[in-house]
Amino acid sequence: MPFLFGADVSALPVFEQHGASYKRGGKAGDALALFRQTGMNCFRLRLFVNPNHEGVVTNDLDYTLALAKRVKASGAALMLDLHYSDTWADPGKQFKPAAWAQLPFDQLVRQVGDYTRDVLARFAREGVTPEYIQIGNEITNGLLWPDGRVEFNDGDTDPGPWERLARLLRAGIDAVPAGPGQPKVILQIENPGKRDKCLWFFRHARRAGLRFDIIGVSYYPDWHGGTAGLRGTLDVLAAEFQRPVIVAEVAYPWKEDEQWATRPNMDWPKTPEGQRQFLGEVVAAVRSVPGGLGRGVLYWHPEAVLTPGLSVWAGGSCGLFDDQGEMLPGADFGRTAR
Repeated sequence: MPFLFGADVSALPVFEQHGASYKRGGKAGDALALFRQTGMNCFRLRLFVNPNHEGVVTNDLDYTLALAKRVKASGAALMLDLHYSDTWADPGKQFKPAAWAQLPFDQLVRQVGDYTRDVLARFAREGVTPEYIQIGNEITNGLLWPDGRVEFNDGDTDPGPWERLARLLRAGIDAVPAGPGQPKVILQIENPGKRDKCLWFFRHARRAGLRFDIIGVSYYPDWHGGTAGLRGTLDVLAAEFQRPVIVAEVAYPWKEDEQWATRPNMDWPKTPEGQRQFLGEVVAAVRSVPGGLGRGVLYWHPEAVLTPGLSVWAGGSCGLFDDQGEMLPGADFGRTAR
């Protein structure tokens, strides 16, 4: 697979609808086209089951298909991130879709497979089959809670939680056609700062016989520590499981914001140059994985700029554009990723 240099741009249409504009070198343009000019070759899109359309929680099937067509038209690869939830799914919450909440477990397993199959069939009909697909988002602690919840080391003494999670994951994975030209399956966890937990997760996945092609991790230094720890974890995961590893999410502030004042491990200047330096170190960590198994870095929410009428994550401090919509130097980090 190529080295993936890209971004999760799932909220881009919402920002555009609220009047956000983007430019590079003072020249305005479509954000995807501007990112492509930097060398980005892959865009990640999340999919919720039935979102409430409040703020940026808008990623239903029709919305995501429309954005996927823009991604494909740009010439970039598409990574589809199935949350199996109506809203954000992450290590602290993995809420079932409301329509699935009362399903008995066996029916829930079937629903995961049917939903995944139906989504991919719709993408295929629309001519936008993804090159990559995530089965769940940041699933270190499982998904579709409480049925699919696991806790670090619990599976070592009680096989039940992992048996249930494996059935849910297998249902989603088995709905993805295998073979050349079909989407590559990604399992994404969130904490490369806890190497033992990462190994625990993927050892269970291997023991369960789950089919996956790529290991994904999130990396936010305030949560996950410095880049030395990231590098070590990626090396160990790639060596033991002989799979490509990617940083599926990463971000760092280019300006100060009150939330960063007390966060640990923010060791780079919170400036455009500091953001660029940080991303260069992340790319270097991934590219250093032995055997060429470090295969990508995707920035999270680069379109986040201060926009009237929108509550913007971190006050726009972690986007790849400044407050006037001018692309920051960090957006060029992919030039070192080739």
